[in-house]
Amino acid sequence: MNGTVKITGGVPLKGTVNPISNKNSILAALPACILTNEDMIYHGVPKSTDVEKMLEMLKKLGAQIDDSDYNNLKISCSNLNSYKVDLELGNQIRAAIMFAGPLLARFGVAEIPVPGGCVLGKRSIAAHVDVFQKAEVSVEYLDDYVRFTRPKNLKSEYFIWQTEASVTATENLALYASAINSTITLVDAASEPHVTDLLQLLQLMGADIDGIRSNILKITGKEKLSGESFTPGLDIVDIAGFIVAAAVTDGEINIKGAGNEMLTGGITQWFSKFNISLESKNGDLVVKRNGDLEIDLKNSGFPMAGSTMPKLYPRPWPGFPADIIPVMATLASKTKGRLLLGNWMYESGLDFVRELNAMGAEIFISDPQRVIISGEVKFKGGEIISPSIIQACKAIFLAALCDDVTTTIHGVNILKRRYPDIFNIYKSLGAKIEII
Repeated sequence: MNGTVKITGGVPLKGTVNPISNKNSILAALPACILTNEDMIYHGVPKSTDVEKMLEMLKKLGAQIDDSDYNNLKISCSNLNSYKVDLELGNQIRAAIMFAGPLLARFGVAEIPVPGGCVLGKRSIAAHVDVFQKAEVSVEYLDDYVRFTRPKNLKSEYFIWQTEASVTATENLALYASAINSTITLVDAASEPHVTDLLQLLQLMGADIDGIRSNILKITGKEKLSGESFTPGLDIVDIAGFIVAAAVTDGEINIKGAGNEMLTGGITQWFSKFNISLESKNGDLVVKRNGDLEIDLKNSGFPMAGSTMPKLYPRPWPGFPADIIPVMATLASKTKGRLLLGNWMYESGLDFVRELNAMGAEIFISDPQRVIISGEVKFKGGEIISPSIIQACKAIFLAALCDDVTTTIHGVNILKRRYPDIFNIYKSLGAKIEII
């Protein structure tokens, strides 16, 4: 029960917020510094626990890091001296696997601990092994490590079909491909905003990349890449959290920089179907209710599982992101009617709804990947132990803000892996939060 907060809900959240930088962009872009001996500068980096662990892993590999200012983080890998990621740190976060590609490109070999992180289904590294083996990289399992070894003779071109549109496997292969004398074409590549951020950085560093924002990438690498500066985009999952917070508390939140249709259009089209007003003003997004939260079954265009039951499932980008599915359970609980909510991407991704039920939700668990949510409910508060899943904890946190009751949540420090200052930010909007 690491970290406890007491929340008194029922306060309409109002004000202006700056969403955090995209955590996944940063965790993919930080290992890119391994591909150059020149300095890399990272702007707007949140001081989250995952970022701090990534930086510690880089230091143990021999990187020199000036982290006195996280808005201008400076990293030099000119004296990098190891291809083996620290076992203890690497076991703590899944992002450790992102060192495989750049270390493999630089040293010809990479040894990565079997990574940990959120407990979400069987999140193996199979997708990474798959794409690297198709690039003729040998893979060996050595106790707690996985060793990747580059082929002695590179082909001039590799054509790879990815088994699944894995975000991190796409990023990992792109890091590798950008710094070798070869051309790799990847089919069924992921195209999420954080993938685009990384590919644009690698392009600036000197790699030749065609197909950014598409599902077919062609990357021609260069052994000597240049140092560049990197500014991540906004975190769309954080933006979604503020949208839900404004809706379920009947508040009004101005989300800075979130009015970019290219970034947020894929999620705002769904939120608007819940009778939420989302207005773009000068590049920002102003969010409030249009009235009662409800889905117009006839005119909203919502996909239907039956004549009276709309359904929502995640899809690879530009579909609805899986990381936003948990907070949709909270939104649906405050929305009139029923919603079939699914999460086929993770075997245990919806287990947390048991905690929402303990708080007063009416959620029927059809199977481990589908639930039927009935609303509108009034949450009754209570004492809750959060699961070790960031977005599940976020859904419980938002549920605690809805109604004029008190909820004590244990295990909230998991949120700091992605949202280092989440409680102060929500306090600034009027939330009554006591950190115990």
